[in-house]
Amino acid sequence: MSETMHSTVFRLMTASLGLVVLSGCMFGDNGAFRDRGDDYRQAKLSAPLELPAEISSASLDDKYVVPGLQTHTVLPGKFDLPRPEPLTKNVGTAEVKIQTLEGKSWILLDGDPNQVWPRMRVFLGRAGLKVARADGATAIIETEWRDPNGDGSTRERFRFRLDQGVQKGTSEIHILTQINGGDAWPVASDSLERESQMVRVVAQYLADSEADASVSMLAQRSDGKGKIFLEGAEDGADGRYLRLLLPEDRAWAALGLALVKAGFEIEDDRREVNKYWLTYLDPDAEEMGWFSRIFSARRPNLSRYVVELRPVGDDKAESLIFLNYQKGRRLRETERENLLKRIMGYMY
Repeated sequence: MSETMHSTVFRLMTASLGLVVLSGCMFGDNGAFRDRGDDYRQAKLSAPLELPAEISSASLDDKYVVPGLQTHTVLPGKFDLPRPEPLTKNVGTAEVKIQTLEGKSWILLDGDPNQVWPRMRVFLGRAGLKVARADGATAIIETEWRDPNGDGSTRERFRFRLDQGVQKGTSEIHILTQINGGDAWPVASDSLERESQMVRVVAQYLADSEADASVSMLAQRSDGKGKIFLEGAEDGADGRYLRLLLPEDRAWAALGLALVKAGFEIEDDRREVNKYWLTYLDPDAEEMGWFSRIFSARRPNLSRYVVELRPVGDDKAESLIFLNYQKGRRLRETERENLLKRIMGYMY
């Protein structure tokens, strides 16, 4: 063995011994700083303070005596302090996003539909689009026919539909474009290119304009609760689950995106059975301290889950989302609820 190798090994051993001595002084058995939070439990009553006879102790008496407990009952079970819900809201303040699925685009922004409604009316006025019909009850605005080229060869009109967003306090704007048609509106836009152009123009205007909190007649139909809810009883057959008020295709796509953003790794997905197989490591669930994680080769175990999307109703206009362990293991309800809330926060 060469001299250089010997010197390197020695220095490494010396450093290791120093770390051992250091950890014995500063760190506990699990490699982290010792938790002193429960030291008060070890406190003991000491003897009363004895004062000289010429000094009165009346001023040291308790002015407000706390009465003792007449009855004391120990609650059954073990109490687990719930963790606060994470700040996982995707849509930031005054942020406007354009969402796209299978060529169809729509606008997502903060604010209930009753707040977005007057901003859309202002946009139409500034854009020179004359309103043919505005129905606050259904949140639909239709424009009159216009000649974009000015030569009479083409005419177009637009329908703007405001809808409650998936997350609470958000809105979606869907735009339908009709080119050279009759009185009836088409099911889908005649020109996706023209629809996409209008989506970008409206999104840019809303992003540049200040939020208007005016309340209109649309407030009668908007409760601002969003389209995703945590439901189910803890002692039910399926436990807690999410109810998502979206069509099946969009619900499947939104769920996949939310899982990735929530920190899950998708091992496999099967659209034919509407299931995702996932791997997840909760950073707060690791038992090793930071010092041990750095110097230990032991890796924490990963949790593996399966998420199922179940469309409900004849028109499949909403879906239920269930979360379980893989391979049939039973999932604790507290863990299931925490993970569902995390997924819920990233759904839009």
